[in-house]
Amino acid sequence: MKSHLFPHPSAKAKGFTLLELMVAMSVTVILLGMVTFMTGVSMDGYKGSRDKVVAGRQAKEALDAITKDFEAMVARADGSDNMWLYAEVEPNLSTALGGPAGKTITNAPRLIFFTGAPDRYDGDIGGTNDNGGDVSAVAYRLAYRDQISGTAANAVGAFPSFTLYRHLVDPDATFTNVLGQVNLTAPVAPAVNQFTDALDFTAENVLAENIYELTVTFLVQRSNGVKRFTIGQNTGTQQYHSLVIKGNGILSKADSASTEVAEAGQLVGVEIGMTVLSERGLVMTEKGGMTRQDIIKDYGVHYTHTVNVPRF
Repeated sequence: MKSHLFPHPSAKAKGFTLLELMVAMSVTVILLGMVTFMTGVSMDGYKGSRDKVVAGRQAKEALDAITKDFEAMVARADGSDNMWLYAEVEPNLSTALGGPAGKTITNAPRLIFFTGAPDRYDGDIGGTNDNGGDVSAVAYRLAYRDQISGTAANAVGAFPSFTLYRHLVDPDATFTNVLGQVNLTAPVAPAVNQFTDALDFTAENVLAENIYELTVTFLVQRSNGVKRFTIGQNTGTQQYHSLVIKGNGILSKADSASTEVAEAGQLVGVEIGMTVLSERGLVMTEKGGMTRQDIIKDYGVHYTHTVNVPRF
C-alpha cells in the first residue's frame, strides 16, 4: 500500500527563489511607503483642521465678548466735553509689538469705552463685592507679545503671539478714576490712568491669542444716510486714524497729522472684523518664504459681525 503522507524521496522540495523574495520585499516596501505617506498627509490635514477649529473657537469667543460690550455701550449726549469712546490706530503697531518684519498687524484699533459689562465685579453681580455700580470702562488692544515669561509692557519677549487684550475696570474704579474725563488715555483728575501699556498688556487681560487683525468700523447715522468710519493705518476711503465720542458730539481724524473734525450724526452701529491664524500660520509669520497675504489665505479665518449700539 502506498502512503500519501510523505512525499517520495525523489520528489523535489519547492520554495521561493532569491529573485522572488527580492520582488516581494520591494513591493512590500513600496506599499508601506505609500501607506506611511498617505497617513502623514491625513495627519497633516487633521492637524491643520484641528488648529483652525481651535483658533476659530478663540476668535468666536473674542468676537462674542466685544459684541456684548458694544451692545451694552453707555454714553451720554449731555453737551459736556467728557469722552465716552476713544478709538484710534493702535500706537504699538509702529514698534516690534506689531509683529515680525514683513508680517506685521495691519488692522488694529485701540478701543476705550463704557459698557454695562455682564462680568463686572468678576461676574458676581449681586454678590458681596457688588457695590451697585453698573457702568464699567473697558479697553481692547491687539499686540504681538509674550505672556509667558513676564516681559515688560513694551517688550515682545521670547515667546510672542498675536494677542487680543481686554482690560475691564470695575464700576467702582470706573466711577472714581475714569468717568468724567476729557481724555480717556490721559485723565486729568484724579491722576490715575486706568489704561496704560503696563496695565493693559497683562496676562490677566488676555482675551484670545492668534488674532492677527482686528478691524472696527463705526456707523454714524446722518441726515443723508449712514457714514462709515473704519479705524485704519492708511488714509483712504472710509479710513480714519481716530474717532472720539464726547458729550457734545463726534470728532474724527483722517490721519495722525490732521486736526480733529466735528462729525454730524449719531452712532448707531459697529462692524467688527477679526482674522485669526492657526498655529501653523503663526509659525509661518516667523519664517520666510510666504507673504502676509498668502499666510492669511492659507492659514487664516475671517469673522465679521455687526452690532447695533444703544441710542444716546
